[in-house]
Formats: sequence, C-alpha cells, structure tokens
Amino acid sequence: MLNDGMILINTFEEPFGDEFGKGVWTELSGTASSSIQGNIVALASFNGEIRFSACTGFFIEWNGCSTVLTSTSLVRKSGYENMINKNLRIEVLLPTKQRVEGTLQHYNLHYNVALVSVKGFCASHPAKIQHLWNDHSCDVVAAGYCFKSGKLMAARGEQFGRPVLLDCKYLLYSRCKITKAGIGGPLLDFDGRFIGMNFYGQDQGTPYLHWSVILCVLEHFKTQGQLLKLTMLVSHLICLVGLWLKIAVFG
Repeated sequence: MLNDGMILINTFEEPFGDEFGKGVWTELSGTASSSIQGNIVALASFNGEIRFSACTGFFIEWNGCSTVLTSTSLVRKSGYENMINKNLRIEVLLPTKQRVEGTLQHYNLHYNVALVSVKGFCASHPAKIQHLWNDHSCDVVAAGYCFKSGKLMAARGEQFGRPVLLDCKYLLYSRCKITKAGIGGPLLDFDGRFIGMNFYGQDQGTPYLHWSVILCVLEHFKTQGQLLKLTMLVSHLICLVGLWLKIAVFG
C-alpha cells in the first residue's frame, strides 16, 4: 500500500475527457463500458518512495494468461532511450481500486510496448488482440486511469491520416484528446474492440500503435532466440503491408 508521504517526480494525474458513467461512456454499445472498466489499470513505478512514472494499462489475453499491456515509459531510464531502470518497483491500481505489486515480464523499447504480470488477480474478460481488418470505424474512444486519484476517463475522437514513421515506429493517429495519464491506455471502437495502444502527442493528434504491430511484438516475446531479429523483421514487414492495405481500401 502507498502512504501519504510518497514523493512524486512526474504526476501524470491530469484528467481528460469524460469521467466514467458520463458523456461518451453513455454512448458505448452493449457491454463495452463495463468491459473497459473491468480491464483497465493504472501503473506506477517507484524508486524507494519516489514515484518515477505512471501510465495506464489494459488486461489482455496473452499466452494463456491475463497480462497487462502498457507502455515502456513506465520503466524507461530518463535520458536513455534504449535502457530501462531495473531498480524500479511497480505498483498496479486494479479495476477494483486495490493496489498490488506488478512484475515487468517483457518489454520492447523500440516499439514502446511492455507486459506486466499481476499475482492474485485475473480479469474476467481480458481483451483479445486479434485480426480485425474491418477496424476502419471513424468513431473511437481512448481510455485512461489515474493512479493516485483512481479516476477512470475516456475521450472520443476519430482515426485519421496515414502511418507515420517516427524513430522506426509506425504509428497511426486519432483525434482523441488525452493527457499523459492516458499513455499506454487502449484505443477502442464503440463496441469495445481493441484497436491500439495510445501514446501522447501535442501536434498531430494522439499517436497510437496499431493492433497488428502489437501482435507482432507479442509474437516476438514468445519466440525470443537466435532468429529473433529476422523474425521481427519479417513480422514487421507483414504488419506494415497490412496497415497500408487497410488504409488504402478504407481511406
């Protein structure tokens, strides 16, 4: 459990969009709203009692387990793009508002993707990241969860633009306006289907990593070994072709 004496370096607590139960939450179809609420988590990394970083995460079904998908910004070493801080302790704010210890399971700094495991909790319906070639719906929603306040938020927007090469990471953009509290959070359609993971941007909209690229990274986590780089290269090319075909067809 956290105490009131913890020191915050980066707060990442600025809210955005609509609080749970209001605004865009009332527009989501079927069980989408409760599904998001049951899968979303907030994570924070600590060096002693000093909070280093915080972000949002989402329970996904991966390798037979219920695992949290999030951003490596949680553990990336300040000033070093290709290093993580291995001395950090991770705490996870669950959908139940309980705070528990998390363990960094896998990470890929190149694609800014991390997996965190949580003992003693299993999401009832973790998100399935799978092939959704009809995910060209214009209306999308970005969700976030504040670690300190426990505030659950969502902002609506639209997908737009073309894939952008930014530091070798192929990103798409939405017009969902989020804050840094939403980094690592899910981008979904109004039926609650997973489209991608959000990052933070101020100029071109909110960048996100598409599900097809995330699938490649997850496969990379499963097949670490001698052929790792070749496997990632081939998978990356397949994902890239798929992204361009999708956007060329659906606009």
